[in-house]
Amino acid sequence: MDKIRFVDQTIRLAQQGLWGFMMRTDHIEPIAEVMDQVGYQAIGTVGGNGFVVESRNLNEDPWERVRILSRLMKKTPLRGSYQIWGLADFDQNTPRDIITLWIKRSIANGIKGFWICDYQTDMEKFIYFARIAKAEGAEVVVSMVYASSPYHTNEHWAHKTQLIAQAKEYVDSIQIGDPGGVLTPEYTREFVNTLQKNCEGIPIELQCQASTGLAPLTYLEAIKAGVRTVHTAVAPLANGTSMPSTENILKNAKRLGFTSDIDEDALAAESNHFRNIAEREGFPIGIPMEYDLYYFEHQVPGGMMTNLTRQLREVGMENRLDEILEEIVRVRKDFGYPVMATPYSQMVGAQAVDNIISGERYKQVTDATIKYVLGFYGEPAGPVDQNVKDKILATTRGKQLATWQPENYLKYVEEIRKERGPDLSDDDLLLKIMVPGGFVKPANGKKQASASAGKPIAPVSVPAQFPSEFSVDVDGEVFNVKISPVWNGTGEAETTIQAESSPTKAKKAAREGSVLAGMAGLVLSFEVKVGDTVNAGDLVVMIEAMKMRRHLNCPHGGVVKEICAQIGEIVEPQDVLMVVA
Repeated sequence: MDKIRFVDQTIRLAQQGLWGFMMRTDHIEPIAEVMDQVGYQAIGTVGGNGFVVESRNLNEDPWERVRILSRLMKKTPLRGSYQIWGLADFDQNTPRDIITLWIKRSIANGIKGFWICDYQTDMEKFIYFARIAKAEGAEVVVSMVYASSPYHTNEHWAHKTQLIAQAKEYVDSIQIGDPGGVLTPEYTREFVNTLQKNCEGIPIELQCQASTGLAPLTYLEAIKAGVRTVHTAVAPLANGTSMPSTENILKNAKRLGFTSDIDEDALAAESNHFRNIAEREGFPIGIPMEYDLYYFEHQVPGGMMTNLTRQLREVGMENRLDEILEEIVRVRKDFGYPVMATPYSQMVGAQAVDNIISGERYKQVTDATIKYVLGFYGEPAGPVDQNVKDKILATTRGKQLATWQPENYLKYVEEIRKERGPDLSDDDLLLKIMVPGGFVKPANGKKQASASAGKPIAPVSVPAQFPSEFSVDVDGEVFNVKISPVWNGTGEAETTIQAESSPTKAKKAAREGSVLAGMAGLVLSFEVKVGDTVNAGDLVVMIEAMKMRRHLNCPHGGVVKEICAQIGEIVEPQDVLMVVA
């Protein structure tokens, strides 16, 4: 009988989709040895974006989590990830040696395999990094990200698969990725057959989000078509904007006559553990989604939809969501129908928001959008609308970046270490690059305490001044988090989550000459300093919002009198960044 293998995404994609990366190490550590006994082919763990949230919002050392899990999970390989364009963003200027260092340090800390989401747009870069990963003894899994459009035909998928097959000495398997949940059960068999005919025997895996409710059926059709490895999560973290549950797919696969290596008692223990965590912390439990035909038009991933709704609410435009989704459909067509996954989904979504808010299509554009139409992110499935491209490149920023090249790409690690901190270890150097504003490493590499960050377990008595509730921004999505104290009744209480940088500044009241953020995001850099003279339209601040680098131009001229925020600070739309008068 054929055997179905499972890759567990409970502590990776599932917790990203449902819990916003807020799963702490102490949520996983007690069940890690049991997870190792379930019989998974691999267990996914977070990559660059997850590292940022762990360090910035949870005050954890992400490398320490990897070491703990690899020590406790002796049989099941941990699968991490890397990107060919950067660490936690998609900055094309990230030095090649830094990405290489990420791969090597991941393996040194316990990662045994990588999921690579390069979408077959730059096979030269893909092969360069895959060769390094394989030489270090790691497994390499290439993501074939699915999308639906007039250009995503069987011929398109055959070509993409052939590109991977040409590099098969560096590829262990091909992972079908469907972040929008738009791969239909009806098309699955034909799609899988196309890949099988062109992959030269490379094994195929399947990972679909459950956003449209179709994924459980799609999995069964893929299994019937010959896929033998599927990505799932335990039931409390399945469905919704996550993926199908291991329990459901296992039950149905057995009904189809397949076997597996899954220990169902260990699986039940893992599932019960995370259900208890969800109940204790107040985290959501995934439920099946109702079918929504509109997803097939905009194809916005579930996590991005939540982020988009929040940002519109902040600027009082939540009632325009449908209008912006319609604009997303148009922008994606203008851009040649890119797959709706990072970084392309953020480019499309951010541009649609700018088009609606500004009242004029492509009046404002992000740097990533400009680089996209210049070809730095590969050739899209269809042609970019020439009129749109001309308008983008005719903007002030478009003209500035017309001859841009990634000047830091060939920079050496030691050169970067001298700039960032000569005494930094390799692991700390990577964290410093990933976390704008810096990262203060917790004592002994761990959080100060491990009590609940959801529903608090109250002590007998707590000092009146002790804070108990905060708003935490997680990768662009705000969560209201209650912080339970660790207090033995004497002395000062300690929080379970501590700030990783200096205390937050008091917000400045807007006055004449104030330059407002205009959007919620993370301050990346100030392009001017106090005393500088600027003109209306000059670039003064860089902000990261929706994972996009946004340039903020001064609305008026004058002299910079005050800088009111700091690099690495999360700001809201009405926050004053500087005063120019």
